[in-house]
Amino acid sequence: MQELKPDRLIESILEYRKSKVLMVAAYLGCFDVLEKPKTAVQTAAALSIDPRATEILLDALVATDLLRKRSGAYRNSPLASRFLVSGKPAYLGDNLRYQELLWNAWGDLREIVRKGSTPRPLPHWLDNGAGFTDEYIRGMDNIARMPSREIASAVKLDEPRRMLDVGAGPGTYSLAFLRRHPSLHATLLDLPGTLKLSKKLVGRYPELSARVDYLAGDYSKTPYGKNRYDLVVLSHITHDEGPETNRKLIEKSFQALKPGGKILIHDFIVKNDRTAPVFGALFSVHMLVYTRSGRTYTSREYKHWIKDAGFKNTESRAIGVDTRNATNIFVAVKPKR
Repeated sequence: MQELKPDRLIESILEYRKSKVLMVAAYLGCFDVLEKPKTAVQTAAALSIDPRATEILLDALVATDLLRKRSGAYRNSPLASRFLVSGKPAYLGDNLRYQELLWNAWGDLREIVRKGSTPRPLPHWLDNGAGFTDEYIRGMDNIARMPSREIASAVKLDEPRRMLDVGAGPGTYSLAFLRRHPSLHATLLDLPGTLKLSKKLVGRYPELSARVDYLAGDYSKTPYGKNRYDLVVLSHITHDEGPETNRKLIEKSFQALKPGGKILIHDFIVKNDRTAPVFGALFSVHMLVYTRSGRTYTSREYKHWIKDAGFKNTESRAIGVDTRNATNIFVAVKPKR
């Protein structure tokens, strides 16, 4: 019998250190200034941070293959250059900045598990005035770009006129559908503070922004209207909520759709025993630390909620199957009576 060794445990212990170094470097803007070689002193001066601490941080980034070091000068690795430099098409740094702001929420995990709830749920972070909303919404845009295109291509719509994007955030999914359907007009529903940023992000695309309007409110309380929309999108909001709220969101979506209209739900899922995939199981913990009742759900749960609301012909499909954080979509139709 092969002797058990603690290597995997040690690696897990080290992972949080790697994560923190990466998030802090992204938050401070290290990768933006290191597209060209700089010493630690030059980097510290460019970012107005301490030189000694900068050298230690940059050396750790070299050790984790995010920077290269030659003759005392540091420069981005190809991986960092592609994904961690702001303004580049594949940029993920906003998401890391938002994760850095949530670090203290994870620090509460021990007490959260003891007591069953977080002392600082999502509204606390959105209202704390420390720039969280901007980082959070920009981070959502980072991770939505690729799946939004895939989803807009996968969902078949017959000359749709109006869609409602519930909890729209940056509006990335609406923009993907607008690009694909010239006849479509989108309504973005989100909190007033979020929509201020949504308008800026959507405004980057003037050819599309003329077909967007905004509905300020709380998606769990604000009426969606009746028989108005050809498509209602709930992307990455169900994991923030408990089962009863999700049922109500789906029921409200049913009422808001025209007969023959479609609901689209998009989120991470877990298998029926909730222990796989790894990303989904850990994402449930992420929801535990900063939402009141969120978690990841199973495909079976989504299909039950959709059926109970009155929808028919539910179809599901995996999105981003070549990534570790693959998601699923569920598409169903409101019957024509």
